[in-house]
Amino acid sequence: MSNSMPRGVTLLEILVTMGISSIIFGLTIPAMANLISQNRISTQVNHLRASLDLTRSVAIKENEHAVICKSDDGEKCSRTGEWSQGWIIFVDDNHNRRRSEDERLVLAQGPLPEGTQLNYRAFGSRHYVAYRPMGFTKTNGTFTICNPAVPDRAKALILTKTGRVRLSDTLPGSKPIKCGE
Repeated sequence: MSNSMPRGVTLLEILVTMGISSIIFGLTIPAMANLISQNRISTQVNHLRASLDLTRSVAIKENEHAVICKSDDGEKCSRTGEWSQGWIIFVDDNHNRRRSEDERLVLAQGPLPEGTQLNYRAFGSRHYVAYRPMGFTKTNGTFTICNPAVPDRAKALILTKTGRVRLSDTLPGSKPIKCGE
């Protein structure tokens, strides 16, 4: 007959285990929040790039002018406010770069997540990008997307007159992207 006593866990063992678990969770939660912020930036970069590609594609496919512009209501272009409020894509039948009620709305993108900053700098208007039927634009420009919580993950989408977009970790001329500018 073996002498087997039920063995339990002592209070000290439980407290040590909880202490180690707390330290591990305390170290991983900030890293997880950073990872989530990085993924949000990547997602928003992909949405914007897809929207620019869609605008160009619509212009070429329909042999019409197509415009992507910032919009705070999902219906009309805004001359004020930020790109982070959202944007629309439409076929610009009358070539005035402003959506009329009879012009077809292709896409309405809502606001970006809280804290995400989206800016556009160009030699022409900073409120829109117009694509011609051949897929070209009148100007070069740069979209910057960042979150001040993770400024080192900022990205730039650089638009050329040919209508193509490229992703970069720096601004043209290898200048660093500064969040908020």
